[in-house]
Amino acid sequence: MKFEYAFEGMKLKVLDETFAGKVLEFYSRNREEFDRYEAAKPDNFYTTEYIAATLKGEIGRFFLFSEDLPGEILGSVSFFGVTSINRSCRIGYKIDKNYRQLGLGSLMVKHMLEILTLEKEMHRIEAYIHPENISSINLVKSLGFISEGTAYSYVKLNGSWQDHLRFVYIS
Repeated sequence: MKFEYAFEGMKLKVLDETFAGKVLEFYSRNREEFDRYEAAKPDNFYTTEYIAATLKGEIGRFFLFSEDLPGEILGSVSFFGVTSINRSCRIGYKIDKNYRQLGLGSLMVKHMLEILTLEKEMHRIEAYIHPENISSINLVKSLGFISEGTAYSYVKLNGSWQDHLRFVYIS
């Protein structure tokens, strides 16, 4: 697997700890939107030190850049929970609030699916989505993900365990 992929005027890049400030800027700018659908973060999450530590050696998270705005992170996509026996993983993604509704999420996830299925030979890619996140549900459906129902009490959000919808992409 490479650390950078170029496609359609965009780039997906793995970043190292030297980009901690840029990544922190991306997360901080989108904190309200991202935190609505994500599990609680450690108290020190929004610090350069914490972000730098998470980027060190990270190979499953890619950040989206445009050739037109090379210094600005537009989104991120990651894969995790890889199981080699059944060739599966989970996928997560985010788009900066300033770049939503432009098709960038679909483009980014589509290219990550190609990377995962062709290079990593993943057979099954799962996405867990909060039922109120309609944009994300529409995104995965448009890319051929299949609904597998509800993952009950899947993630603790804002102090309570909440259900998520489970979608799967089969290569």
